[in-house]
Amino acid sequence: MITDVHTHFWTREHQRSPWTDGLGRVSKTLASDEIDLVTVESYRRGVAPAERTIVFGLQAQASGIMVPNDAVAAFVREVGGQTVGFMSVDPTRHDAVDEVERCHAELGLVGIKMGPIYQGTSPLHPMTMRVFKTAERLGLPVMIHQGAIFANAGRLPDANPLLLDDVACTFPDLRIVVAHMGHPWIYETVVVMRRHPNVFADTSAIASRPTVLANAFSAAKEYGVLSKVLFGSDSPMVAAASAAAALERVVARMRQIAHTPITDEELQGILHRPSFDLLGIEAPAVPPPSLPTELTRTAC
Repeated sequence: MITDVHTHFWTREHQRSPWTDGLGRVSKTLASDEIDLVTVESYRRGVAPAERTIVFGLQAQASGIMVPNDAVAAFVREVGGQTVGFMSVDPTRHDAVDEVERCHAELGLVGIKMGPIYQGTSPLHPMTMRVFKTAERLGLPVMIHQGAIFANAGRLPDANPLLLDDVACTFPDLRIVVAHMGHPWIYETVVVMRRHPNVFADTSAIASRPTVLANAFSAAKEYGVLSKVLFGSDSPMVAAASAAAALERVVARMRQIAHTPITDEELQGILHRPSFDLLGIEAPAVPPPSLPTELTRTAC
């Protein structure tokens, strides 16, 4: 079973400048014609062949994107299957903690998407730390964009994954996923993963940077944390099938030139990682397909 831990939901009405300017630049380098609008149909196409997915919006006033959590919850219900939703909160808003508690209690969202640099702040700012504290108390995993961005909000020094060492030390029971393996700081991400059992990373987006991905995989293997690398696509920017194929190409090349290559078994381990279990997420129950009427009557 393939689990995609990194997929997005948004519509055009959720976005404004400077987000739209940056997304427009990104779209010129991607095969997808429409990455600024996610529908149920486009989402299902984009995440295939993944059977389990995590989807989230982003709330970042400083970057010009605010996806309502109610819209994410409604989208999850429409998609159905074994898709779960993460809420997003902007820690610079005074109601961030109240929103986390509301989304957990009323909307059924099972984790939090954070992007401090998109939100113009630091993961160590007291307003951000209060969100982490709430997430740990409620048992909610956090997906955090802690790395380079295409927008101009925030400070790059605040995006270094090494800062998550302080977060993990303060909240040892908090499950954290570092998006995109924290690129370009892949080594910093790996050493934080090794130090903290509840810190993971995902492969989303960096398959388009094969040198970065190859080095990240080798470093994760050498530091003994390859088993904590989770598959993510970054849909709709990158479809899950395209992301998996890109991983396979990079790994095949690594076997020819890398000092520490990745085996096929290790690659399959990444693609088929039981990520929901690792993050403490209960998969939605999927009802069995209904039998045709004539078969039902025969069974009776």
